[in-house]
Amino acid sequence: MADNPDAIIAIATPSAQAVVNATTSIPVVFSAVTEPVEAKLVPKLDGSGTNVTGASDVLPLAPQIDLIKELIPSVKNIGFVYSPGEVNSTVTLRNLKDIAEPQGITIVESPAQKSSDIAMSAQSLVGKVDVIYTSTDNNVINVYEALAKVAKEGKIPLVSSDPSVVERGASVALGVNYHNLGLETGKITARILKGEKAGDIAVYSASELDLMVSKKNAGEQGLSVPQSILDKPKTVVE
Repeated sequence: MADNPDAIIAIATPSAQAVVNATTSIPVVFSAVTEPVEAKLVPKLDGSGTNVTGASDVLPLAPQIDLIKELIPSVKNIGFVYSPGEVNSTVTLRNLKDIAEPQGITIVESPAQKSSDIAMSAQSLVGKVDVIYTSTDNNVINVYEALAKVAKEGKIPLVSSDPSVVERGASVALGVNYHNLGLETGKITARILKGEKAGDIAVYSASELDLMVSKKNAGEQGLSVPQSILDKPKTVVE
């Protein structure tokens, strides 16, 4: 912090946690953080009263389960590859179970301590699950192609909450538009630079979701995407 900037923008949970732990005086604006309260970045969302605010990519998980059920009506077991050390992912896992289990769907968890373990964790799900679901877990995103390779070879559909990974191997994704999230992050930063206190600005939570489909990836993973999915608004088909 030797340069004493007017504000710091931190992208994703690990970097945001590092920056927030490093300063209590310089305004910090986080972005692409799913659970800012659980990650101990802010005590609450409607104005932290500290030097921190930002933009969250949190999204309701019930529509994710609904999407998977529409893709695979017979689904019984959903694999979830994640990093147990990332709070966003552990909270997502807990919430997924709360939503899926009352519907008779089992979340089969496969933790990976680091990015190099992701492919092995995914491989352990082959033959045990009907689909693999991924969140915005940073370790998973870093090596998504390796995960997609396992999905292709094992004929397991890959569904994500990050639309950007469809071009990297996912079949279908429903999630936040990160371009728009970046714009909102910029607006928050501009307000701070104009004199507002970070602690007085409520955390922005994205409300608009994008649905992206790759028929090519789906076919390679043994999935035929229903026309009802292809006809949905805001669907981008590769």
